[in-house]
Amino acid sequence: MTAAPLLHSFLYVPGDRADRVAKALDAGADAVLIDLEDAVAYPVKEAARRVAVDTLRSRSSPGQGPAVWVRINAGELGRLDAAALANEAAHLGGVVLAKCDELHWLEEIGSTIPSPVPLSPLIESARGLRRLDALCAHPRVTQCHLGEIDLLADLGADAAAGHHLLGHAQAELLFASAAAGILPPIGGVYPALRDLEGLSADSVLLAQLGFAGRPAIHPPRCRSSMLPSAPPRRSWPRPLHWWRPTMQRSGKAKVW
Repeated sequence: MTAAPLLHSFLYVPGDRADRVAKALDAGADAVLIDLEDAVAYPVKEAARRVAVDTLRSRSSPGQGPAVWVRINAGELGRLDAAALANEAAHLGGVVLAKCDELHWLEEIGSTIPSPVPLSPLIESARGLRRLDALCAHPRVTQCHLGEIDLLADLGADAAAGHHLLGHAQAELLFASAAAGILPPIGGVYPALRDLEGLSADSVLLAQLGFAGRPAIHPPRCRSSMLPSAPPRRSWPRPLHWWRPTMQRSGKAKVW
């Protein structure tokens, strides 16, 4: 199994915005997640790949600052993404595979992007949930992410009532991750950007369930200390302060 550090906060940043990527690197998250998928329009996909590659190549000291991860597309666009990243393994923290619901897709990306770069399936569909055991057991997979909004859309569920379905999906992801011996999963983006109280309550619940953290789509507003190291698996659930770097408890959220 590929080894990977336990990260608690991921900051998504549009891959076609080099200025925002630069700012994100100083925002205080454990990892900056350069997005080549939903945040990037089709005409600028290639430009976003160049930004990702240039950012990785500028990382002269991989151990300093946040890890740099990249979320790639599914299908043919994802193949182009992976090919662009194939020679950047030395500085690449990991790859999140959007809409990953097939084992052969993991195999294909893993054959393009060399080991030991960690791969993290983003579970966004019913097919992905049904294949969790196989996906989590893949030797290159170190952790899974949950795409809650797209999962509800795939199920045709109303977002206002979707918490019942999401609770089931969260449980399935926790069970599969623990059974495979990989890192605990990363939860979904909290959809109400300016609802700080709701974010706080939901993040505490995720931590109580055993999730490792959650991503943000805005720059973190404070530089709180992170958990110093990954505790043994038997200590699940984790302490509840992992989510604090992603948001201040007061003030308005800054959106990209």
